[in-house]
Amino acid sequence: MNQLKQFFMKLIEPLTQVEFYQSLLVNILIIVAYILIGIIVITIAKKLVTKFFKANAKKKTHYKIKRSETLSTLVQNLISYVVWFIVLTSILSRFGISVSAILAGAGVVGLAVGFGAQTIVKDIITGFFIIFEGQFDVSDYVQINASGVTIAEGTVKTIGLRSTRIQSDTGEIYTLPNGTISEIVNYSATDVSPLVMIPVSPSEDYEMIEKKLLDFLPTLKDKYDMFVAAPDLLGLDSIDGNQMIIKLLVHVKPGMHFPGQRLLRKEVLHYLNKEGISMPKPTLAKFEEPVIE
Repeated sequence: MNQLKQFFMKLIEPLTQVEFYQSLLVNILIIVAYILIGIIVITIAKKLVTKFFKANAKKKTHYKIKRSETLSTLVQNLISYVVWFIVLTSILSRFGISVSAILAGAGVVGLAVGFGAQTIVKDIITGFFIIFEGQFDVSDYVQINASGVTIAEGTVKTIGLRSTRIQSDTGEIYTLPNGTISEIVNYSATDVSPLVMIPVSPSEDYEMIEKKLLDFLPTLKDKYDMFVAAPDLLGLDSIDGNQMIIKLLVHVKPGMHFPGQRLLRKEVLHYLNKEGISMPKPTLAKFEEPVIE
């Protein structure tokens, strides 16, 4: 019983001394100071990073600007993680807690967890490469393939170290682990030249149509800003009993792959209709049942 009483007295005794409260107050003030210093350092560092990337963005293209914005956000997040880690270790050291022992224990635990989290590690590593190599960026239109099979196509909404979100043209959101992204087709990285097929009636004079299109197509570059060059007339692609297919090549700015196709198709069809060139019409065949006598 006396031993239990002595134990409790040893616990209570520091609470009755003024030095204990003085030391506690000093430690609390030091912790607050560490936190305030951390907040100030992070705020200043984020402003410097933002200013740095904005200054460089003035000399870059639209695509490079988007990449700079992504890198700016990533660098700011990394600075926050590093600063708060330093603040936490400093506070623990102030209270006599061995940071090296904690890190050693965390290393052992991390090694054990790593064997069961190889997929997550792969996702994070792939995410780093996607961001720093600039394979694609937010608002880019991309097609993601895996082993030759398209698994997602649309506009990039977010890029993280763990996963990437892509919104399709019909509104669906695809959340893809970065480790599954192996083949990327980026329609927004450079100027693109998609094909456009124009059907016309096979009864029309192709030589006359070709001459008219060669006069009309160069006018589109000055009319629409998305065209980086006048569309090319590649020629007669195919012909069957119902239609002739004329193949065109449109040259548009990054990200304008599908809008450029739609715009050229609309302008050409409107022009052909204006010139009195008919479109193909379906052929109807009438079948009569045999008369059985």
